Amino acid sequence: GLDFRGEEKPVPADSVRFLADVTASGGDEGAWIHQEIFEEVFEMMDRADQFIVADFFLINEFAGEAPEFGNGPTLSESFIESLIRARHRVPGMPIILITDPLNELYGGVDQPLFDRLTEVGVEVVFTDLRKLHDSNLVFSPIWRAFFQWWGIPRGDLFANPIGDGRIGLSAMLEMLNFKANHRKVLMTGRGEDGLRGLVTSANPHSASALHGNVALRFSGPLAVDLLESERAVYQMSTGRDFPIEIERSPAAFSSATPAQPGGLVGRVLTERSIKRELLERIRSLAEGDRVDLALFYFSDMDLRDELADAVSRGATIRLLMDPNKDGFGRKKNGIPNRQVGFWLSERGVDVRWYRTSGEQFHSKMAHFHFGTGEDCLILGSANWTRRNLNNLNLETVISIAGPSAFPVFGEAEDYFSWVWGDAVDGGYKGAPEGLITSVPFEEFRDSSTMRRILYWLMEKTGASTF
Repeated sequence: GLDFRGEEKPVPADSVRFLADVTASGGDEGAWIHQEIFEEVFEMMDRADQFIVADFFLINEFAGEAPEFGNGPTLSESFIESLIRARHRVPGMPIILITDPLNELYGGVDQPLFDRLTEVGVEVVFTDLRKLHDSNLVFSPIWRAFFQWWGIPRGDLFANPIGDGRIGLSAMLEMLNFKANHRKVLMTGRGEDGLRGLVTSANPHSASALHGNVALRFSGPLAVDLLESERAVYQMSTGRDFPIEIERSPAAFSSATPAQPGGLVGRVLTERSIKRELLERIRSLAEGDRVDLALFYFSDMDLRDELADAVSRGATIRLLMDPNKDGFGRKKNGIPNRQVGFWLSERGVDVRWYRTSGEQFHSKMAHFHFGTGEDCLILGSANWTRRNLNNLNLETVISIAGPSAFPVFGEAEDYFSWVWGDAVDGGYKGAPEGLITSVPFEEFRDSSTMRRILYWLMEKTGASTF
């Protein structure tokens, strides 16, 4: 059930909403923060009365200071409280949270947030990462052969590298495999609305609350495929049958207006299928076409090469990336984005950097504008890296395609134009004037041969965190 590429399904246009979280600085009043994604997540969970299935990579208080979410608790606490409210509101409703074992440091620490869920009957499933292919080709073969059965996770041998306290040897060794369930999805069922799905680049992680992110919310047959893709992870990790019956009748999909001929279509993509879809779309770019890319990490060499070929055919590529300088209070060296950015800028790609101020530009989005009047929007959890796109991490994205006139494409275009630095008619979401959202390529230009070699080695071997 992994490496899933769903069939194209009609998507009711009035059910699709593009969502974005942005943090921008440079105005007279300091940073401007606009957040939509988790407000939508909490509303979906508050309305559910049939089931909730959430699969998120990071849900914890680790990794630096955790700002308040709105005027209340931290983002992770707010997420947990929303699940608990749903449990009290509909006691018999199945509620499943699938997550990554990093949130308890592979058994090395307690996670009180999850203890609160299990106390009220919410099922918490830690993904069985050992069943996934290894990405770290330097360390993982040695770990599998000699160390995977050795030691205990609890202990005080090592300082917790991403939080407080100390952990044991086996927890530290497991972490060095650099693999994850990196998905970020939510599915809910409600009698009036049918099935709803949301796919995003955002984690309900407190220290990530100010990161820039994007999301798509939708209903209809596409939500059924999303639920199917999560059934595979649940069964792989627990060995049990999925406790939610997946209803396929049209009446279960949504009460929204059905999609019409010439309307929107979408498909669910996971793992390597994401890369196949991206390659197909990029290879179809011709003279006069354009693609706008908003990416946190970009290291995949196949996608890099195809973008350069598309430019040679006359397509326009705009690439906005995180400069890889900030990581939860720690300074980063710019690998891999600055190396890929340098290579692509030399071949005609227009590259800019999002102007971060401690937070990260965490979006993973491609918006294709074809001269035929058709658009395609692809976004979700997957960074453009070997680990995210080669059946190593678990990842989920949504691809939505259709005539350019549909509002979802206009919403995505307004978002990208604004973060790129262009003016948006009527302003963007009430943002004040004077904000500086991006900086020219030259500000973080890095032509170092040594770092280019290091990027190549890290990408090929998986001995990296990207």
